[in-house]
Amino acid sequence: MSTSDGNAVLVNALSSSIRSTLNGMETAPALIRRVLEEESWRSFTSPRGEQVNHDSFESFVTTAPTRGLGKTIDEIVRIVGDEEDVLRLLAEALGVGIDDLRSPEMIPSALGAVEHDAKEFGAYARAGGWLFGLMVARNVKPGNSHPSTGKSSAELGGTRKVTAAKFAMMAGTGVPRVMRFYKAWERAAQAGVVPDFDSLSPGMSVDLPEPELWAEYFTTYERNSDRRESIAQQAEITGTSYAEALKVAERPGALRTAILGDAKTAEAARVALVDRMQDDLDLQRSMAKTLVQAPELKKALASESRRVERAEFVREAAEQGKVKTPAGQMIDLPQSAREKASAHLTVVNDPTAEPEAIENAYEAVQAIIVDAIHADPELQTNEQRNRYHKALSSTVKSIESIDPDDLIAVADDDLRQTISAAQKRINELAELLAHSQPNRLRAV
Repeated sequence: MSTSDGNAVLVNALSSSIRSTLNGMETAPALIRRVLEEESWRSFTSPRGEQVNHDSFESFVTTAPTRGLGKTIDEIVRIVGDEEDVLRLLAEALGVGIDDLRSPEMIPSALGAVEHDAKEFGAYARAGGWLFGLMVARNVKPGNSHPSTGKSSAELGGTRKVTAAKFAMMAGTGVPRVMRFYKAWERAAQAGVVPDFDSLSPGMSVDLPEPELWAEYFTTYERNSDRRESIAQQAEITGTSYAEALKVAERPGALRTAILGDAKTAEAARVALVDRMQDDLDLQRSMAKTLVQAPELKKALASESRRVERAEFVREAAEQGKVKTPAGQMIDLPQSAREKASAHLTVVNDPTAEPEAIENAYEAVQAIIVDAIHADPELQTNEQRNRYHKALSSTVKSIESIDPDDLIAVADDDLRQTISAAQKRINELAELLAHSQPNRLRAV
């Protein structure tokens, strides 16, 4: 094959065959033969559409997928097995003898120590945190053993994996850090981004996602399990991405910027805060404190509250016919009055209506109620009676709240004159009622 795309077909077939297992392959030796004979390894197109070029076969073998096989020369030799003709081609490509291939420690490095480190650095640059995640995923099976004792492979379900504690001890790091990488890989596997743990074993290489995706699954908040679990539960309830939600939670500054700069984001944040306040008393208190301490917000809150109340008043008058009169009595509007009130429903049911429009509709319905009262003598009498009851009840309560001792201590001529005038007026009204006929209705 002479083209990059043509070479890619053969290289990808070999990479896929090698990933299936490391020993006993049926197809891999033949594919290695073709790749060597046709020198497909020198130039090909990766699955990501990148043009890949290698100056040496060792570079092709050891470079991480998808730009190489991600294996060692020793692993390739074991895959080839006793295929002498393939071993010969391999030895020629590496510039060594066939006997040297059977003793890998004798193979001279074509890369050198510095270039080897450079290749490792390049692998991390291309894969990012996924590279470390793979190291944990293919080697660790969490268990409860102490790092000093460990467990045998049989104790870990027959695999060659080790516990997180033992892996951490071997790596010279802590178990929590190992488990953060393990959990990140677990979340990515659940999302179908990477293979699950059961399909991985020590030494296995796989195609890794784009480096930028790693941050969506790995979080430094791993220790805060309550916070993480709460986000996960909400993601499941709302059907949104846990990784996306976690990304937002990790970047409060970016979230604030989006809210300030975008009306739709601000509206989504408002809806979320209102939903959360139903069960979060601390947030309720915090929001209430914010509102009362900001004059402009207090004014807007009072205005909106008045608008909602008046819109509901108009709605109840038109739809139910139940209204409260100016004197405070509840009455049923006649059908003609309800029909007049219905003419104002369009305004109050419009969420974009201006406050002035709502106020005009409210005043119009109030006028309809007054007209309905004036048109019914009984309603008019009851309205007047209710108004007097309210006025007198309020006056009596105010008088009863006066402490006589305190009044005597502070009384002056103005107070005495005010009380005397009030007493005179009450006496006149009482005298009037005493000489009037009981329950007499005034002619209208």
